[in-house]
Amino acid sequence: MTAHIQNLIDAASRPYLVAGRYAYYFARSKLTHDPVFISLLRSGRIPDRARILDLGCGHAVLASLLLAAHKKLEDGLWPADWKRPPSGLQLHGIESLRATARRAQITLGERASILLADLRDASLPDADVVVLIDVLHYLTTDDQIALLRRVSHCLRGGGVLVLRVADTNAGWRFRAGMAADLLGSVMSTGMLLAQHHRSIGEWIQLLAELGFEPSVEPVAKEKSFANVVLWATSKGPVRN
Repeated sequence: MTAHIQNLIDAASRPYLVAGRYAYYFARSKLTHDPVFISLLRSGRIPDRARILDLGCGHAVLASLLLAAHKKLEDGLWPADWKRPPSGLQLHGIESLRATARRAQITLGERASILLADLRDASLPDADVVVLIDVLHYLTTDDQIALLRRVSHCLRGGGVLVLRVADTNAGWRFRAGMAADLLGSVMSTGMLLAQHHRSIGEWIQLLAELGFEPSVEPVAKEKSFANVVLWATSKGPVRN
């Protein structure tokens, strides 16, 4: 890990101290060990002044990272060889766990809006970028389709969905990731949550049927388990 990345993680995790040591160490560990957040930031695909909607946002570490990156840019500390981070963002998150949502809102204050709600029936505001990281597999297949339809509506054509899912065709890496995810869900919720996965081919086909143009992210190649990042441009809601 480079010094620039470490400094950025320090800046993004430090605000969580106001929400308690657990929130701080969770955010720091997530940003350090999960490559997806740094990859999204450095992709250069999040435009300035975008309305970002993070569904199942957890502690909203992506929002904190984006804010920390912009502060580095303002202070003249952004690496010259990195793509410029987005500015003027409107940050919104939806989280179903009350304690987690509360820690996120305490940390971010007025810099982001965190809504406590169930994704199956939450009202989705209009957005330019919708993020779903490791979320959809906790919904039934019917609920996955219903949520993605609503996402297509809130993007209104031209917006982008960023989706990370596990590939069921990845063999032992998928099985190992599923086991780790089950353990994590027990530790965070006290429950063994059912999971509903698809292959990457099936996700791509579903997204296309729902009015998206999906592609596998070439930059965010992850070596951890069977995770794959998809970017899907919305062409507008599909009418039944």
